[in-house]
Amino acid sequence: MNKLYCEDLILFSDAMSDSNRVIIITELMSGRALSATWLANRLNLSPQATRFHLKKLEDVELIHHRACGKHRYYEIKNQDTAMFIESTFKIIPPKDCLFLTNANANTKIKFKEARMCYNHLAGSWSVALTQSFINNEFIVKQDNFFIVTEKGKNFFNEHKLLVNVFDTTFVGKRCIDFSEHRDHIGGSLGALLLQSMLQQEWFKQNDNSRELTITPKGRKNLNLLLIYKYEDL
Repeated sequence: MNKLYCEDLILFSDAMSDSNRVIIITELMSGRALSATWLANRLNLSPQATRFHLKKLEDVELIHHRACGKHRYYEIKNQDTAMFIESTFKIIPPKDCLFLTNANANTKIKFKEARMCYNHLAGSWSVALTQSFINNEFIVKQDNFFIVTEKGKNFFNEHKLLVNVFDTTFVGKRCIDFSEHRDHIGGSLGALLLQSMLQQEWFKQNDNSRELTITPKGRKNLNLLLIYKYEDL
């Protein structure tokens, strides 16, 4: 094993060895950019202690910050980093208290049904939709990616799920869902699909949480997508 890789792995393990840093990561996995002040309040820590934890995570390049006026806003470094973090959750799922504002049974169920995975949909709904899209040949697996077929382009446009997109290739990454242990659609395709669903009010993003709430309109449309059988005209 490469010595440099071993050193990186040790640094990563050290960075994720503190529960406060794990909480920071899970909060940022909502896809939001959060200030150090907001995170300090969430963690109930002093600003100095919060900055210490943020620097540890920046040093191993899990997060980065953007300056906006006098404030710094922190976010997950990029999509690949988010997928790596989500894959570690698959092996060692974070405890409920780390990512649930109200750790009751109803909230846990909702969180497993639909949540943000950085910038795309995760949870049981996402896994079910992905499998339905595969079965209908709207997407095909190609190595670690999902490729949208011509049939898929027509379907997604028909349901206003890829609107105002002029790129001729639609590619999504195969992201493992840590609660379902199966593929869902990540990457640029996953982000576009979720953006369209949010715009159509199929889901509502809850404040200060990765959890997504399914609206009655969304539940109706999602169920229609699951039972949809595409027939060529």
